[in-house]
Amino acid sequence: MVRRTAEENRRNVLDVATRLFYQQGIRAVGMDTVVRECGVGNATVYRQFPTKDALATAYVQGRADAWFERMREAADEQHDPREKLLAVFGVLAADCAGPTYRGCPMLNTSTEFPLGQHPAHMAAVGHKQQVRDWFSSLAADAGAESPDQLAEELLIVLNGAYATAAVLDGGTYGRRALALAQLLIGQACPRP
Repeated sequence: MVRRTAEENRRNVLDVATRLFYQQGIRAVGMDTVVRECGVGNATVYRQFPTKDALATAYVQGRADAWFERMREAADEQHDPREKLLAVFGVLAADCAGPTYRGCPMLNTSTEFPLGQHPAHMAAVGHKQQVRDWFSSLAADAGAESPDQLAEELLIVLNGAYATAAVLDGGTYGRRALALAQLLIGQACPRP
């Protein structure tokens, strides 16, 4: 039997929990299920994540970090600042149309843990604030007269698409969000 390092165990537990939490919801998945799916003992899981709250928070932060990595990569492929903003919505449209799409992990977590002091809730809120601030920075680079307003409007479109696509036809609402973002960006950031 091959022994895993502590980091390998941590990654395994977080990967399994990420899959389960996203598919079923954080509250619906017990730690016993995570332990069983990981194929390790209780001690191994709890050594890495002493509480379910710690594991849930690591899940949310991991999804938030992955989101930013993918979106920044898509934006960085564009030269025109307006296209950088729009690239985010191109990725969103593709994500929403995917067969395993179950909504935004941060919005889902905020719904499951509505009390503001829960660490997973705070991680989700922090992520949305970072997205808004990033959108504002991109909007300023794109020449928006009111970058904060455009950022807030784009965040509404983003979150609305994520929430609606989880319930209705994801492909349709992803494409509609992309079209709305294009309209808002075009109005706020006229081409020179």
